[in-house]
Amino acid sequence: MKKILVLIVVLLLSACDIDSSQAVPNYEELKNYPVDCAKKDVQLAHLYLIQKRKNFDEDPDKLAPADYYYNSRLKSTIWWFYYECGDK
Repeated sequence: MKKILVLIVVLLLSACDIDSSQAVPNYEELKNYPVDCAKKDVQLAHLYLIQKRKNFDEDPDKLAPADYYYNSRLKSTIWWFYYECGDK
């Protein structure tokens, strides 16, 4: 059920006219991403949307240094929800 909700949010965000600066934060903004377990579904949908828009190579060794660090931080932020929020 939660996966369906996340998918719906991703579709809604991608269908809406979102300012690109809001949809794809720079590295510093990503470092300060305001994670909140109460907003887990919406925030994860946003983070997955960023992943989709960035479209990084699956092999991190093929990424440029800036993309490597951005991708690493993005994945760390996503994993934070799974470690800290559990299946709430």
